[in-house]
Amino acid sequence: MKNRPPIINIALLLVLVLSAAAGVAWAFATALRAAPPENTAMLEIRWHGNGIILQGAVRDAATQHALVEGATARLGGEADQVVDWLDITPAALPVADVAALAAVLQLGQEGWHLQRRADDGWLAVQSPGDARSARASELLQRAFGRGVTIRLISLP
Repeated sequence: MKNRPPIINIALLLVLVLSAAAGVAWAFATALRAAPPENTAMLEIRWHGNGIILQGAVRDAATQHALVEGATARLGGEADQVVDWLDITPAALPVADVAALAAVLQLGQEGWHLQRRADDGWLAVQSPGDARSARASELLQRAFGRGVTIRLISLP
């Protein structure tokens, strides 16, 4: 071993350093992928294409069921037009009044888009000043509680 040329020792050291760097990079990349970005919507609902998409997380199966039922009712019983991508996890944001959120699903129109995060939420609508949008805003406030700021924004 002592008779190895110095170039071999340098090459082995370089391989060792590169392996360690690759391991650190892999661990860092895995940690980044595992942690969701802070601006990720915790609950998202989109009304489009004669269907409704439910996406994000809810705390329990009863909430998931109520949302799917509300969306199905809005679509005249067409359950196959409801895309349920909801995850059930105890760490999900709370819904204070599930019936109010289900009522928003039934009130919604083509193009509406709801996003709920920890402290706020917004609903994109065609006409933020009309009675339907105002009613949706009231229902969302009931659904998510007074501690959550709800904004109506105009669809582009």
